Amino acid sequence: MKRSPLVVIFTTVFLDLVGFGIIIPLVGIYGRDFGANTYELALLGSIYSLMQFFFSPIWGRLSDRHGRRPIILMSLAGSVLSYFLFAFSHTLWLLILSRALAGIFAANISTAQAYIADVTKPEDRAKGMGLIGAAFGIGFTLGPPIGGISVSKLGLAAPGIIAGTFCLLNLILAYFRLDESLSPELQAQARASKPRSGRIAQFETFKTVRHNPALVLAIVSTFFATFAFSNLEQVFSLFIQTKFTLATEEAAYKTGMILMWSGILGALIQGGLIRRLVPKYGEAKLLTIGLFVQGIAMLMFSQSPTYFSFFITAVPLAFGSGLINPTLASLVSKGAAQHEQGAVIGLKEGMSSLARIFGPLSGLLAFGLKASLPFYIGSLTVFILGFVWINHRRSSV
Repeated sequence: MKRSPLVVIFTTVFLDLVGFGIIIPLVGIYGRDFGANTYELALLGSIYSLMQFFFSPIWGRLSDRHGRRPIILMSLAGSVLSYFLFAFSHTLWLLILSRALAGIFAANISTAQAYIADVTKPEDRAKGMGLIGAAFGIGFTLGPPIGGISVSKLGLAAPGIIAGTFCLLNLILAYFRLDESLSPELQAQARASKPRSGRIAQFETFKTVRHNPALVLAIVSTFFATFAFSNLEQVFSLFIQTKFTLATEEAAYKTGMILMWSGILGALIQGGLIRRLVPKYGEAKLLTIGLFVQGIAMLMFSQSPTYFSFFITAVPLAFGSGLINPTLASLVSKGAAQHEQGAVIGLKEGMSSLARIFGPLSGLLAFGLKASLPFYIGSLTVFILGFVWINHRRSSV
């Protein structure tokens, strides 16, 4: 390739995550602004992931058979549509529809991870996945403050318009700059390896990996790690709003500032530090450390007494997440056959989506009982998962 494929895919994921980062912290308080009750808020928070759960492995399998590039372009086009619908929604149900469409077309992250797997050697896989993590971090550095500031200055429609514009720009750039990473031979091998079936794609893929215990553990761990964190994602802005008695616009702005700081930390860890740590300690050990650090940080978050203290507790939270996400992605990718990278990574992302169905539901319902309860649920989940990985590492020696 005339240009680095890693640079191109980084740019693609980065621009997409800026748009995603603009929208996602606002979903809960937008729903409340439309008068949603607890159960409608839970539906609004989980519909994106419900759709992603069913469609992400399908797009992953299609990318194995027909290439990464067309799936990424299709995903970006659908995201443009969903963002503009979000901007101009005037009822709660249109808002929910916009999030459903966004979930249907959320194929670009799993396909981007498969793209990384195509163009990196196994020993460099965690570094490549860390690059996507850095794009996440930088995207969330810029996205939330853009969303929060635009709400306070330009009105409730502004974040959706800005996110849709970013995504449209991304689509144009990807169309002209993104080369195909998967060879025609591997595409043909994937098309010949398994006949089409009417079964749910996740179940088909799981049947192919169930005899690999380490790979199954990494995929299942993705579900529980994501579940733990997604207990907080949809309630964090509500937690800030309730704790400090803020209006919607001010809550959006203050939440955006905290997430911007978290994004900076995440980008530094996943884009730089992880490259130094993986060769020295290995993915499994770093994953275990990340789980315990994140569990402690969640407890600290729930007890933060002032607005400024959230910026302090964000440090261990970002560090833990920065270790967990790229190491899990690397472990899954290394355990998958070369011609099934898209399908298996799609299964992993499907598990993330399934967790983001139950996580926000759990978090929002728990928030209705006690504002700090979602943080306790998340912390307990990752602590248990950390002990599971300690046992796995001991049994693997």
